[in-house]
Amino acid sequence: MTTVRLQDIAAAAGVSVATASKALNGRGDVSEAMRRRIAKIAEELSYAPRRRVTSRDAPLRLTMVFDHFSSPYAVAILNGAIHAAKRAGVELSTTCIEGDAAGHEVLSMPWLRDLVRAGTAGLIVVTTSITDAQIRWCRQNGLPLIAVDPASRNQEEVVSIGSTNWNGGKQATDHLLSLGHRRIGMVRGPDDSVPAGERLQGFRSAMQLAGVPVDESLVLGGGFTPEAGRNAALRMLHADEPPTAIFAVSDDVALGVLRGAEELGIGVPERLSVIGFDDTSAASWMSPALTTVRQPLDSMGQVAVERALALANDPQRFAHPFQLETRLVPRASTAPPAGLED
Repeated sequence: MTTVRLQDIAAAAGVSVATASKALNGRGDVSEAMRRRIAKIAEELSYAPRRRVTSRDAPLRLTMVFDHFSSPYAVAILNGAIHAAKRAGVELSTTCIEGDAAGHEVLSMPWLRDLVRAGTAGLIVVTTSITDAQIRWCRQNGLPLIAVDPASRNQEEVVSIGSTNWNGGKQATDHLLSLGHRRIGMVRGPDDSVPAGERLQGFRSAMQLAGVPVDESLVLGGGFTPEAGRNAALRMLHADEPPTAIFAVSDDVALGVLRGAEELGIGVPERLSVIGFDDTSAASWMSPALTTVRQPLDSMGQVAVERALALANDPQRFAHPFQLETRLVPRASTAPPAGLED
């Protein structure tokens, strides 16, 4: 593959090499229109700056991008990544998708070029949307990319780390069915979320295999926040035939479901069973303690770091998804529906 040089970008833009360099490095003495034009040409030609030469004794550096840090889920993933990085003697830097780095939006092409220029060994994105163009650019420019619980599906292949979400969704639903529930609602996640979609399919498969029809009016939601869970629960529980159990796509969402039930004076699990997904540190401290499906979040963070380093050493390795096993963790928030208790 022919290496694209800064001179090539300058020639394509009809400017000097100095002007092209200033534009790509965010210098203030280049107009915004020219900066955008040169950045577009650089993106189209898959240009990457030369990597900074670092000392042999300098540790490798990985960069980890989160869509937000405000959930126990993110903390657990980060905790595992930090432990793995320490064991490997690697520096781990983190940022948030809403943040700003060196004047560039996180995951923008200028930001990615800055990573390559700094000699970054790999990039890990957590529950964050990435485009096919970004995946291609990283591959063409030798920047290993790992996606943890990818927020959307891509045509381009990318190494992903997740859990057995379909099986976990089925485990959660099977648990409620085994208790005798038949009118079961689900608070689903965002439409474009890969793990949320897999959990929803697991729910549907369990219901179908049990011969229990899914009431689509009880499949609501669209986010991973407590507010999404609360809003969906209030709608379901105000129905003429409310559910006796609700499966929430995450523990954060389940927290909102519990809040909605509390506001309506509906006892959990006496009148409503609630089950979540993740088994974050908050699950056992909810009231009542939350039945949930555990996905090994700490291990997912560790594996992401390990795979990024493996790809840095050999780009042809591990070009397939990794799924870690889920398991049901029964607690006090689920019970047989009223009238079926022993």
